[in-house]
Amino acid sequence: MSQSYRPKRVKNNRKGPGATLPLLIAAAAVCVCLLLIPSAGKSAPPAAAVTPSVQPEVSPSQAVTEPSAAPSESPATEATPEPTPMPAPSPAAVFDFTQPVPQSEPVEMDYFSDALFIGDSRTDGLQIYSGIKGATFYCYKGLNIFDMSKRQVVEMNGGKYTVVEALEKGPQYKKIYISLGVNELGYPGTDSFYKAFKSFLEEVKAAQPDAIIYLQNLVPVNPEICAQKNQPSYVNNDRVADFNEVFPKLAEECQVALVDVKTALSDENGILPAEATVDGVHFTKAWYQKWLEYLMCHTVTPEAYQAGQTAAQ
Repeated sequence: MSQSYRPKRVKNNRKGPGATLPLLIAAAAVCVCLLLIPSAGKSAPPAAAVTPSVQPEVSPSQAVTEPSAAPSESPATEATPEPTPMPAPSPAAVFDFTQPVPQSEPVEMDYFSDALFIGDSRTDGLQIYSGIKGATFYCYKGLNIFDMSKRQVVEMNGGKYTVVEALEKGPQYKKIYISLGVNELGYPGTDSFYKAFKSFLEEVKAAQPDAIIYLQNLVPVNPEICAQKNQPSYVNNDRVADFNEVFPKLAEECQVALVDVKTALSDENGILPAEATVDGVHFTKAWYQKWLEYLMCHTVTPEAYQAGQTAAQ
């Protein structure tokens, strides 16, 4: 064998005692952990076993809506505003047809722009001397309640008509003032006057359903001047008083507004003052103006008039 050949040595892989010690320590640590893991699992139950009462229940409404910002006050101390009570509506005024029209705020002259006046020569004097503007007049000297369907005294649309025909064929009015009675004083009693007047009022209401009808009572005369001017004997205040008893009855039964011009244009003795008349019956200009002023301060609203009609039914 040549001297230059040296056989390789086989390395010994077996480790000595110093190499096996770390392995033993690691194995011991693993065993300790295996012993500790079961006991640790017993001290903490799974999440599903936690009692629900630990967490407060949340109502559905609370869970769905969350306030965007915390309120300035807690709900317990926040005052709930009281709703403002609505005032009760005032009851509508109802006109009482058993009483004369009470005093009211004066109206303007244009109040008469849709008004009609029906009457005799006294009403004609109101048209001429009072200063009234805008109103329409169906009046004529000597006109009486028995002429309403007989005497053609209204000129309209190129023709002549009775008052009833003119009411049916002519314009519709919002107010109708009626003053009749002086030319009827010579008729015996008051029954025929009452019946004719009631029939006429019914015709007026049928022909002019939207109008407030003002029925004016009879202004007394001045007896001394009547005697001086040779007025007929039946033109006296006893007869005037008899006729004035009819008007309240007509107003209540026919549901029209009674205007007490008798009181407005009489003196403290209940007669027409001497300074107010030129012939004992008809008025001076100042008294016609006083008549108009009284009408302007004694009016009825359409609402009260209609409410009175409804209440009387």
